[in-house]
Amino acid sequence: MDDNALDKLLRKLATEAPMMDAGPEFHDSLWQRIGQMTEAREHRRRTILGLAIFAIGLGAGMGTQYPVPAQPVSYTLADGADLAPSTLLHVAP
Repeated sequence: MDDNALDKLLRKLATEAPMMDAGPEFHDSLWQRIGQMTEAREHRRRTILGLAIFAIGLGAGMGTQYPVPAQPVSYTLADGADLAPSTLLHVAP
């Protein structure tokens, strides 16, 4: 049931409510239309969420492409004689 047929049927129900019997196909068509509207809303929500995640990822990726001057790597915790086995065991070399 498309939107126009549903609108016509709902208008007819509103004007002739006490006299009209909608029939069993009305309820099936109505719930089908409600399901379609819910599915469309969920699809829009997922699409917007996906685009937002894509935009955030793209922005974060562009922020990491700027060149940085190379600096020598030094690990202060692992360099030097203070971590030598003899120093850790408090033994004179």
